[in-house]
Order: sequence, then structure tokens, then C-alpha cells
Amino acid sequence: MKYLEVRREELRKRNDKGFTLMEMLIVVAIIAVLIAIAIPIFTSQLEKARDATSVANIRSAYAEAQTAYITKDTSTSANATYAAGTGGAATVTVKNVDIESQVANNWSEEGSKLPFYDVLGGGSDANHGDAAQQKKDCTLTFTYNADGQITSVTIA
Repeated sequence: MKYLEVRREELRKRNDKGFTLMEMLIVVAIIAVLIAIAIPIFTSQLEKARDATSVANIRSAYAEAQTAYITKDTSTSANATYAAGTGGAATVTVKNVDIESQVANNWSEEGSKLPFYDVLGGGSDANHGDAAQQKKDCTLTFTYNADGQITSVTIA
């Protein structure tokens, strides 16, 4: 009999080392709250990264357009097409520009970093066509006047 009692005492001492169900529930609840806080922050930062990428892609298209306009030749890039207009005006079309965010529809934040932002109307949708979110392989058309200034930019 004494052996069984001693054995029970040993088992009871070993079982006291674990976590209780209540402690585990509290830990799970804390983790759930942290995740609930982190998801919106992560989503916001991801959208900012997409906006910055889109602006970088548009800047790259702008550089290609400027190169094609200055050289009056399309051989500088397979994506840029130069077309002379009347009276010294010209149009340069740049294909395959990835715009993966709302920059195409909302120029107010990231778009304000573009060198031709004033042509876009300061955030209005009037001058840059109908571009939707997550649009891949866009075509940007830059229209130049006789003085070499960009008068309009459209995204298709």
C-alpha cells in the first residue's frame, strides 16, 4: 500500500510542471489581439509599397518618353514610340508600364512626386484617362507642345 501512495505522490509532482488550460487560453487571446492589430498596419504598408513601385515605373516611362522625344527616334527603346505632330508638337507612347496600385486613379499622394504632376491637374482624373487598380502593361501617352513641354499624359 505504501508503495502505491509513494508512486501517486511522484506522479502528482511530475504533473504540476505543465500549463493550465486558462494560461493557454490567455496566451492565445493575447496572440489573437496582436495579430488583429498587425494585419491592418501590414496591409497599409503593403499598399504604400505598391504605390511607390507604381510611381517608380511611371518615372521610368517618363524617362523613356523624354529620351524618345529628345532623340526623335524610337530606336532607343522597344517600348517607346515617337510620333511627330503638327507645328512642332509630338506624341510619345510608352508601352508595358506596370501600375499595380491606386496611383492610376489617385495622384494626390505618391503621384505628386512625378515630374509632370502639374499636367495631371493636381489629383483630378481629368487628364490621365480611365485607369483601374491592378492594371498591368499600361500604355502611357505623353503629348508635347512645340516648346517641348508635356501638355497631357494619358494612361490606357
